[in-house]
Amino acid sequence: MINLKEAVFVAFDFETTGLSPYKGDRIIEIAAVPIYENKIKYDYIFQSLVNPEIKIPAQVSSYHKLNNSDIDTAPLLTDIMPKFKNYISNSVLISHNVEMDLNFLDIAAKESGIYSVDNYYLDTLEISRFFIKNGPYNLESLSKKLKLGKFIPHRARDDAIITAKLFLKLVKKFSMSQMQDFLKKWRG
Repeated sequence: MINLKEAVFVAFDFETTGLSPYKGDRIIEIAAVPIYENKIKYDYIFQSLVNPEIKIPAQVSSYHKLNNSDIDTAPLLTDIMPKFKNYISNSVLISHNVEMDLNFLDIAAKESGIYSVDNYYLDTLEISRFFIKNGPYNLESLSKKLKLGKFIPHRARDDAIITAKLFLKLVKKFSMSQMQDFLKKWRG
């Protein structure tokens, strides 16, 4: 197990063409926000649109406001994934509903010809459900409830920043040592 008090954390989020990577949905936007010594390191944020080489369904586009013309000239997944994997390195990954994001990451890594991640991770959705009595537990509701600030929901960069802020708020309220109970290792 790792010592969370000394860890580098990376809150990350993807926007996708749908909800199921195993049914052909793909990543169209990636963002990651580093956290070190309980501070968000805004100068080192990773963000990129991704051309998934498939079309974004109109219904999905209305959700995150990204359309096919936004991603037509974006880098391909095969260009972005090695950079993203290098960026996250051996950090502790943080996401809201992390298993969905990690499943997308697994498929993206395989399609890019690289090994999937095997990082430790924390799920702010799971942690929020445990410590906060009443939902809803989506990022927008938690952001309002915990006064994390305004953001544009369903865009990778803003969601990753709010996830980082949520994590730090949970740590402040409940301690880093309690976060250790939620730490898991991704095995893909």
